[in-house]
Amino acid sequence: MKNVLFIIISIFFEFIWAQDSPRRSEGQTLKNITVRNNTELIDFYRQYSPFTDPGEYAYLYENLPDSLPELCNLIRSQFIHPYGELNKFREQIPRERWNEMFRYPSVKSILEGLLSYDSSGIVNNRKPEDRLVLICRHNSILLASILKSRGIPARVRYGHATYLIPDFYTSHAITEVWNEIEKRWMLEDPSMDMVDFSQDKFDFSNDAWLQLQKGEIDPNLYGIPHRYSGMGSIVAKLCGDLASILGTEHTITKYAPVLDFAFEEDKQLTAENIETLNRISELMKSIDANNFSTTQEMGRILPDSCTSPETNVCGSISMSSTSPITFRLTSKLAEVA
Repeated sequence: MKNVLFIIISIFFEFIWAQDSPRRSEGQTLKNITVRNNTELIDFYRQYSPFTDPGEYAYLYENLPDSLPELCNLIRSQFIHPYGELNKFREQIPRERWNEMFRYPSVKSILEGLLSYDSSGIVNNRKPEDRLVLICRHNSILLASILKSRGIPARVRYGHATYLIPDFYTSHAITEVWNEIEKRWMLEDPSMDMVDFSQDKFDFSNDAWLQLQKGEIDPNLYGIPHRYSGMGSIVAKLCGDLASILGTEHTITKYAPVLDFAFEEDKQLTAENIETLNRISELMKSIDANNFSTTQEMGRILPDSCTSPETNVCGSISMSSTSPITFRLTSKLAEVA
């Protein structure tokens, strides 16, 4: 029944959006977007971001399934996860391709890469050697992009999943999809074929941060086992999630240099750092128009060029008047999925 409703909603919004609104947010950046009410906020998530815009490859979305389960399954068939699935295909994929997440930061680059190996486009029968070796974020931005092309609000969220590794909160990215009939956000994980799953299976970054401040969680259970875990993973996901809900789904290697300080100072943040993250986390509990605007003021990304997938360095996020947090390229989080 849920799938039937989603198909009806998809067709309805695809028609309405095609008639009334441009799908591409040309000229819109975090500097000039104004959200005055919740209707405008939902409309904001229909817009492509620099990372979800398919560019000239939008035609590849024609004739794709309307059903969310089918769509998630199709998306998963385009990729091989470098940590969870690659072992099965190492003989078929050259070693230099064993992790391609730096090569394909945006949906446009992903679609171009898929076409370079198989000109058929987004297909279910894609051979393993013709798939891209990418992580959960790439599954999520592709799903968001396809849905946005149909006028369906979608946004990528960063946090930690409870269903990937037993008794561990694994660093992860998913897609939220707006259900217009029920007026709620549905959680979708295209990398695991999970549709409209329970929120207790995904720890949003702001919730994890607030729980950490209350001493309710063990930070060492958050991240990627034997690669990267602890407070740094929670802060990194919080900063990435903040940028994403404000309209820019940064790659996992663009993170706040507050983490540099944390690494250097034995993972200790200043009182001001903590208070700023507390304020943002409280606002992110309910992302309505008022909280969005307030968070936007706290987390405005500058300059415009930093939102481009082609740039290697992103500008600063001024999270308080005296504590700028800057997203920039680094290798420290290269192994965080």
